[in-house]
Amino acid sequence: MLAWNEGQISFQYDKCQQCGICREVCPTSAITYTQKKDGTQNINIDNKTCILCRRCVKACPSNGTSLIADYFDEFPQKKYYLGYNADKNIRKASSSGGVCKTLIVESLRCGLVDGAYSLVKTPRYPYAQGHFYTRDNNPGYIGLPNSVYHTVMACTNIREIKKCDKLLVVGTSCQIRAIETEARQKCNNLIKVCIFCKQQKTLDSTRFIAKMMGTTIPSELNFSVRYRGDGWPGKVKINDKECIYSRAAQLPFGRRLWTVPGCNICGDPFGTTVNADITLMDPWTIKRRNEYGETLVVSHTEAGRQLMSGIPELKLEKKEYDEVLPALGIDDILRKQRLVPYFKGEKCTIKIKVAGRLEKIQRFCLQTTVELLPKMPSLFYRILCKLPDLRNMLLGK
Repeated sequence: MLAWNEGQISFQYDKCQQCGICREVCPTSAITYTQKKDGTQNINIDNKTCILCRRCVKACPSNGTSLIADYFDEFPQKKYYLGYNADKNIRKASSSGGVCKTLIVESLRCGLVDGAYSLVKTPRYPYAQGHFYTRDNNPGYIGLPNSVYHTVMACTNIREIKKCDKLLVVGTSCQIRAIETEARQKCNNLIKVCIFCKQQKTLDSTRFIAKMMGTTIPSELNFSVRYRGDGWPGKVKINDKECIYSRAAQLPFGRRLWTVPGCNICGDPFGTTVNADITLMDPWTIKRRNEYGETLVVSHTEAGRQLMSGIPELKLEKKEYDEVLPALGIDDILRKQRLVPYFKGEKCTIKIKVAGRLEKIQRFCLQTTVELLPKMPSLFYRILCKLPDLRNMLLGK
């Protein structure tokens, strides 16, 4: 997070959401990055070059994080679908049935948008980066990465965006918030697709999964990784090892370990505060493991529904709110939202302070335990996941 303090711009790592917008909007190239061991970036500001225009501060999504009172009040009225690509091969190879890839590739191919900003595969770590696509520069399904569960500064190529009529932006809530101001200057109509996100992971999460699978992430970060694909919820593949995604994710995501610091101050996983048109998420608890996969699609606006209806390759099965409610994870999101003031350093009740401190202690203890120990039997990790969740015990529903 970049903040304006006493006439200077300062960097606060514990609130940084790792989007990469700051360097892109700096007119004097006063901002550089230094990569940490866990794959996240420290932000360096050259005070000799900085002209104190504060564009970086204004663009920083951490400064714009806010919570909406009664966040879920309108959710019963929203439209819900289970979606997937009509081609079974694409559906199976993609994350969760391939809806995200389908929206990008086919909206460009069908002329529903003139440009799209999302990720592209790269040959080196972090194996993905932001990229601007056009009808003539369509990535196809192979060019787009599946879900990525380590830090990617997705905004670092927004200068590529050319002026166009309709622009599609795909990203997490914080990434959309960071991109939006710049993107609106380049288009007449902006369509926002939010990737549901309660927590992004550092590379240490991938290191843990690799150890659990019996392989390693070398210090020079020359490794192969694919987090999703092969049906739903799919398989994680690191180097020459693989395991079921739900097993690999149980401890890092279930116990909120190795979380990017700035994720702690975000309570908007659906992109509601950035007025997302569509949110894409996994259908946890309402679907069982299967060969092909589906995405749970939350449609917020008519613009989002019109985009989806214009893509023949996108198959949608309408669902009622009561049918998808278990997958929305409302109780867990409300608990996370209650801790946002604590992680932002704002005034909060004693109960929230205690819950926040217990959360930090429990994360530290679990992370330290599994990092110091060698690879353990899978039963050991399952037992850790069954330990009482102190945050949830204190905050309840």
